Amino acid sequence: MRFAFRQWRVVALLIAVFLVACYQSALPDAAVKTASPVEAPAVPPPDQSAAPIRLTRAQLLNAAQAGGDYLLRMQKQDGSFHYLYDPEKNEFPQRRYNILRHAGTTWSLFQLYKATHEARYLLAARLACRFLQTTFRAVPRKAALYVLDFDGKAKLGANGLALLVLTKQLQLDAKNANREAARGLAHMILALQRPDGAFASYHRLRGDEPEGNVSLYYPGEAILGLVDMYQITGDQRLLQAARRAADYLVDSQRRLHELPPDAWLMQALEALHNIKPQPQYFEHTLALADAMVAYQYSAADAAEYAGGFAPGVPRATPAASRAEGILAAYRLAKAANDKRAAKFADALKAAARFQLSQQFTDAQRFHLPNLHSAQGGFRESLEVMRIRIDYVQHNISALLGIADTLY
Repeated sequence: MRFAFRQWRVVALLIAVFLVACYQSALPDAAVKTASPVEAPAVPPPDQSAAPIRLTRAQLLNAAQAGGDYLLRMQKQDGSFHYLYDPEKNEFPQRRYNILRHAGTTWSLFQLYKATHEARYLLAARLACRFLQTTFRAVPRKAALYVLDFDGKAKLGANGLALLVLTKQLQLDAKNANREAARGLAHMILALQRPDGAFASYHRLRGDEPEGNVSLYYPGEAILGLVDMYQITGDQRLLQAARRAADYLVDSQRRLHELPPDAWLMQALEALHNIKPQPQYFEHTLALADAMVAYQYSAADAAEYAGGFAPGVPRATPAASRAEGILAAYRLAKAANDKRAAKFADALKAAARFQLSQQFTDAQRFHLPNLHSAQGGFRESLEVMRIRIDYVQHNISALLGIADTLY
């Protein structure tokens, strides 16, 4: 009896297996999924709906100061900086020095001193400013100065950035500032302006300088320098030249198929608008910001891309420099109760999170031969670890601006 019962159990089991096999064979192929015994269990994708990390003013200021401390470690006795650092190899690749990036870096150190009142940043900025002034050259009979870059060219952008440095020092460290040199730099910018308001990109020295608009950023840097100098001296010629240049750029950019990421012009337009409100400056600044935000990655693209900007793999410096421009648009929109201010604020917070993710810190757990040397620096991108001084400059400026404006 027990044997017969066992036989029936075996038969019943065989029938059940047969019925299951028949059921699975009737399903579409995609519905049948077998697990390989050597496969690791599936890992669910990250929860992209999770709330982003909350930023604080202290966090942003600490990151900016860490960037400043990186620059202090990179500064040489003559005031220049180790231009490029490769933290993976713990070495300084040889590259021709760039005086525009030196000037921008000096400007960011003055900004950091203004935000923190830490004397070490002022001392470093003074030293860097002295090095910058060794590249000034006089133009006979014009009471003008140009900046001679290390490639032997005199660039509009170098004069603009150098003027920003000297005006910032006049504001923060007047007893050590050089007003006459600042005036000479401004006069050179005026000499480079054409009747239609546009600027020549070079003071021609060698004869082989390219024609036309060489850099998107040179005119905005020059305009902002003129506005800053006007606010110190009250010289109406500087303000008039800045407005002519701004009008030319706004008109020419509106004719383009797509607006460019001209963050320096946005800052210059904000400064001009604050002197005397102009609807075209307001609208163009916000239009440029809208165009930038349209290219910002979100967590839906990839978690590590979120807050960076297309095209391609996002990089720390474009994120920071665009944030500097969007800050100008946010401040204008906020003051005018324009509803776009909320969108710009969200974009700035996302950019700041991305920027922080690109900074070398103990918490990031980078496996480097000398983390101390890299600490506080900002890598080029998710794929390239090297640090250049302007990467750090733009990230300092943007983080300070976001901390001051949103927190």
